Amino acid sequence: MSSKRRVGIAHFLLRTFEMLDTPKLKHLIEWSPCGEMFYIKNSREFANKVLPQYFRHRNFQSFLRQLNMYNFVKKRLKNGWNQFQHKYFKREAKNLLINVHRRSNGQQSDEEEQTDQQDSIKKQQEQLQQIKYLQNDIVLTSSFLYQQSVILQSNFQRLKNKLLYQYIEEQKQEKFLFSTFSLLNKSQTDSPKLTQTILTQNQKETDQEPQLFVLS
Repeated sequence: MSSKRRVGIAHFLLRTFEMLDTPKLKHLIEWSPCGEMFYIKNSREFANKVLPQYFRHRNFQSFLRQLNMYNFVKKRLKNGWNQFQHKYFKREAKNLLINVHRRSNGQQSDEEEQTDQQDSIKKQQEQLQQIKYLQNDIVLTSSFLYQQSVILQSNFQRLKNKLLYQYIEEQKQEKFLFSTFSLLNKSQTDSPKLTQTILTQNQKETDQEPQLFVLS
């Protein structure tokens, strides 16, 4: 059907009627078998794929508010579908749309008020759930950071002990090398003196005259 607006019929109603008369959209929006009401079967997919084509936005709540402003009665079905009904919005009765009027801004139907309250409660519940998720994330993160801190402190202490042990061993080795070097140096210094002393003593023993013993 043509989407050309008729005199006295709101553009919103004509576009909604056109959606319902589009066969390829029946998996998302469809008339009831009796044609007295219509269903939106998947609100998220409907908002993402259908609304941009007919209303240039993806806001399902805005679409619901428009229906409420035209006094459509909404009902949530057990299968998850949304059902909408208006006594002048019927299949193959487009001429009746002239009788569907938008309420003034100051008016609000019980259905719209209830929907707003439900949306508000749902939004608050979602926010509370998000807060709980954040709290859980904070607790898990804090626990993880504490464990990592303990591990780092333990690793640091082990490294510190290892370095201290290496330092002590190096000091011992250095002291040992120093002592060895001192002994070697002293040995090299004393060796010529010792040799000279021995040679001198040998020379004295050589120079002494032999003693003669006279037999009487």
